[in-house]
Amino acid sequence: MNLVQRSKVYREFYTNGAVAWFTAGVISPLFISKLEARILIASAISVIASFVFLRLAIDHGMENK
Repeated sequence: MNLVQRSKVYREFYTNGAVAWFTAGVISPLFISKLEARILIASAISVIASFVFLRLAIDHGMENK
């Protein structure tokens, strides 16, 4: 596996991680009837984690160019 293929795998992994965090923390609470403070805090953490994973994907993609 060469460097370009490896970079693509890492970018896909980080992007999928960002989607998973976003789905778990932002989209799933929309289906919960009772919103509590802990759910809002978890959503905020999920948005931050999603941003971090997307940033890692972008940084990893720019590193190899």
